[in-house]
Parts: sequence; structure tokens; C-alpha cells
Amino acid sequence: MQKVNVRKIILNAVKTTEPTWKQYGIKWEDIDYLFIQRGYEQGGFNTSKFSELLIKEKIFSISKIGSILDNFEFNRTYNREFAGNYKSPFYLDLENGKAGEEGIGFYNSVRNFKRNKGSHYYQLLWWMLVCCNDLKHKYDASFSNYLLVKYSKFKNRSIDEIEFLTQSVDEWEQFKRTKPWNDLLGIGENVFDFLMGDLVDEGWEDREFVKDSYKLDDSNIRFLKVTGINNEPEHDVVVNYLKKLELPYTIRQTNKGIYSYCSETALKEVEEGVYQGDPQNHGFCHPNRCKECNVEDICEKDFSSLR
Repeated sequence: MQKVNVRKIILNAVKTTEPTWKQYGIKWEDIDYLFIQRGYEQGGFNTSKFSELLIKEKIFSISKIGSILDNFEFNRTYNREFAGNYKSPFYLDLENGKAGEEGIGFYNSVRNFKRNKGSHYYQLLWWMLVCCNDLKHKYDASFSNYLLVKYSKFKNRSIDEIEFLTQSVDEWEQFKRTKPWNDLLGIGENVFDFLMGDLVDEGWEDREFVKDSYKLDDSNIRFLKVTGINNEPEHDVVVNYLKKLELPYTIRQTNKGIYSYCSETALKEVEEGVYQGDPQNHGFCHPNRCKECNVEDICEKDFSSLR
């Protein structure tokens, strides 16, 4: 595909959804909440909606979620027979009060969640429980503290949040080479980058050090394949290619724009009539939305690549 057409296709997605993705930003003081809300947003699991139930049950914190497993002798490895559905032994113990109000609240959230669960719902929930327990006991129930501890170890000296937030892109890339996500169960580089990529400063602009953060999520993969831009996308290859396009957006902004444009969650909410934004701007790269897309005449519409 010609470079000029690639630029048009990508810019259409990012510009169209700009009012949406500009709202994704989060400040440093709220990053612990972000970890719960988005850390396990994987495999189609709509953690944003799940978080609403945790808030309703008054257990939306690393400390409260992390306290649940204090009441069990547990193996960190996910065991489907033990915690594979809300009728399994673990969840029945939660329902019966073994982990107190926090456990009952978590059980209610899991059972009452009716939105997109994805393909690994109960495994992701288990990882969330174990990871929050680790953060509670080792890092004062704080993801921000975890980051500062890891970065201080990387720098071989104590650093504060100001130094962390003002690091350069190169320093961030060097820090990532130490794989600081390794102690976060269920969190890999892709998700770790995604979590940090929405950090903004006081002016509500993206933090400089994460401007090249990129999560190769299902929506971005769908977009790249269906449009014909890249039929076998790989993280580093895609990032380097986007840099060469010299778009008027950062890599992270482009990433967010494409996600919003092709989000299956948004598409389902449009179909259910419950989507809160402008339904005309989301849920694309699906056959039934092609004719509504501004660049459908230059897109390859390669839906066969998704099989």
C-alpha cells in the first residue's frame, strides 16, 4: 500500500476519535486506580465496566482487593477447578464470608458482571487478586510505589516521583529493558506500556517519556490487518513504521486513536444502544461499518486476514 494512503487511513482514525481518546489521560496521583481499572483489560475483558461494580461494592482499591487472599492458603498459579467460575470452591467461600465484606463484594461483582468477559475472565480475575495481594504486602498497596522502587533499583539510588515523571524517552526505554513488570502477575510489556501511556501532566498533555508507548491490542491488530497496512503486525515493527510516517500525533496518541476507532467494546455498546459517546465514530473495521468509513475506498477490507 502506498505511504500516502497509509497516512490517510491512520489519520482518519485518529482524527475521528480525538474527542474520545483525549479523555483517556490520567494523573500520577490516580495511577493506583488506573492499575485496577485497566491492568487486566486483556482478551476482551471490559475491566472499565467491571470496575464500576467494584466501586459500587466499595472495594475499588489495591488494599481491599489485595486483602481477599489473606484469608486463604493459595497457590499463585491459576487453578480452574478452584477458581474457574462463580460456583467454584473459592467463590463459594467468598460468598459465605470467608474473606469478609471485601470477599463478598468481589463475589457479587464477579457474579453480577454482564458485560464483555472475554476468553480468560476467571484467570484474569485470579491474577488481579494475586497481584493486588503482592502489592499490598510488598509495596504498601501502591502501584506508584512499585514503580518508584523499581526505577530506584534501575538508577541504583533513591528517586522521587518528580524525577520519575520527567525522565526522557531514552531513559524509559532503558528502564523497560530491565522488565520492571516481571513481578506483576499477568502484566507483560504490552500492558505495562499501555498503563503508563495515559499519564498526563498538569496541562493535560501526554507525559513526554511515554509518548512512544504502544499497546498492540486486538483493536490495533484488527485495524492493521483489515486495512492492509500490516498483515502480521509485531510490536517493534509497527512502532518503527509509524515513526517513519511522521504523523502529526505521537505514537501513543495514534495507538489510542486506532483503539477507539476499532474497539469491539464500543461496537457492542453501539449495537446494544447503550454507548455514551458518538456511535458514528467508533466500532469500525467490521464489515457492517465499512460504508460509513471515510476511507473505505482506499482500504483493502481484508477481513480474511483475521481468520
